[in-house]
Amino acid sequence: MYGSLFWIEWLDRLDRVLTATRGDVATLARAVSPRGLEALERSKRQLTALTNDLRLLDRGVLAAAGTAARPTDADCLQKALDATVSQLEALSSQAPAETPIPGRALAAIDAALRDSCYEAAMLLAPSRRRA
Repeated sequence: MYGSLFWIEWLDRLDRVLTATRGDVATLARAVSPRGLEALERSKRQLTALTNDLRLLDRGVLAAAGTAARPTDADCLQKALDATVSQLEALSSQAPAETPIPGRALAAIDAALRDSCYEAAMLLAPSRRRA
């Protein structure tokens, strides 16, 4: 298991990937391109790697001093990331580079990305750490 410094690095990587992926989704909403689809495929691979790394991080680091670890915060983030990866996989399996992507699919991906961002923020929220 990896400790607190790994959490900091992992959360930084997660933030960068989620931000870039939301930008890629916004670009694809305007115009479908092979390059945009490749970017989403790359984001899917990066999020899959981050999700796998999350399983290795020491969740005890998240506990406030003197309290038991709250695995539910990290578990919620894990579920949100899994849902995001699932949405990206669904898009990549159905969208050829030349056809328009349904707005509903892009909206679902964006919602999953927002949920992942929210769960990451909740993981770090000071009030939750003191509870």
